[in-house]
Amino acid sequence: AERDLEIGRQIQSGFFPETLPDIQGWEIATHFHAARQVAGDFYDVFKFRDSEFVAFVIADVCDKGVGAALFMVLFRSLLRAFSETTINSDNVQNQLLSIIKNTNNFIAEYHGKSNMFATLFFGILDPESGTLYYVNGGHEPPALLNKDGKIVQRLMPTGPAVGMFVNLDFDTEQVQFNEGDFLVGFTDGTTDAKNTAGEQFSEDRLLKNIASPWTSIFSMIFELNTELKRHIGEQPQFDDITLISLRRKSRDEKAHHATCRVARLDMLDELRSFVESASRISGLMDDDVFAFKLAVDELCTNIIQYGFEEDRPGLLSLFFAVEDGKARLVIRDDGKFFSPQQVQSPDIDAGWNERELGGLGIHFVKELMDNVTYNKVDENVNQYILEKVLR
Repeated sequence: AERDLEIGRQIQSGFFPETLPDIQGWEIATHFHAARQVAGDFYDVFKFRDSEFVAFVIADVCDKGVGAALFMVLFRSLLRAFSETTINSDNVQNQLLSIIKNTNNFIAEYHGKSNMFATLFFGILDPESGTLYYVNGGHEPPALLNKDGKIVQRLMPTGPAVGMFVNLDFDTEQVQFNEGDFLVGFTDGTTDAKNTAGEQFSEDRLLKNIASPWTSIFSMIFELNTELKRHIGEQPQFDDITLISLRRKSRDEKAHHATCRVARLDMLDELRSFVESASRISGLMDDDVFAFKLAVDELCTNIIQYGFEEDRPGLLSLFFAVEDGKARLVIRDDGKFFSPQQVQSPDIDAGWNERELGGLGIHFVKELMDNVTYNKVDENVNQYILEKVLR
């Protein structure tokens, strides 16, 4: 049974998009974590055929386990199949209604006895105008925030859950994205996540966590997921957790991913996880991802151990970006100034017993990167800049 479930998990994972569409002037970020080997949540992002319009979907099938997973695959396949149509600015709302109604009627007519349905949010984005047309079938209302991180609108349900009865009524709505606006969608497994004391993460806490200006929506999703992990702790995950976000970039914006942590050794896992995830979402190859992860581990450990008093930790900030074929990681801290140029390079050819202590980690960092510089930004802030040419 375990083996069959694992096969099912592998098959089901193929129904999630391997890569997200690259939309000029827009950012997309997602996160999914199943509570069991197979899941009832799903998300999807895809371009319509011969069109610049983009579908933006998040859904939650009722119940849990294998039954929900089977219907997840069915719902996702129907939505994709009924989306094999021509979308343009003249028919987008009618085509959107057709996709939802056809999916609803197929489930209700042919699988009504199973009493299975899904809450779902299906949006169609016109990237040029910044208009998102949507149907919310009984799903948790996504939040629209402006560039300052203020919630300006919740996209409330425009119809019931999909698949309960034939010929249900759904309405379409639309919302306009200004530069810097971003939308965050989530399933109830996110807000209902419990800690060991039985306390839920809650919608209020989720909204407070995302209500900030962000350097990128990947950074927002990463920080929100980190808070969820801290909240859940050792408690077994009860329900699937799914997050999806869409952001309209500001004109001439050079987006970068960023995070900040207290300079303590117990924060290293989160710093490593950040740079690994940022590298992967930026399209780096495994070797380059490993190089940045190792560099963060080595340099941040040195900064924490030698830059701060044990009882007075400061702050560590990471900034990651890819531009013009080059990946750049900037590490900033407010600890003691200590240039790596002061460290004497180790004698690699010497035996372990003959080699003097120190310098090996910084030597490896220099070998892994194409360029490493260290300077003071101002009187209180030190800065490493690590650059690697992407081949």
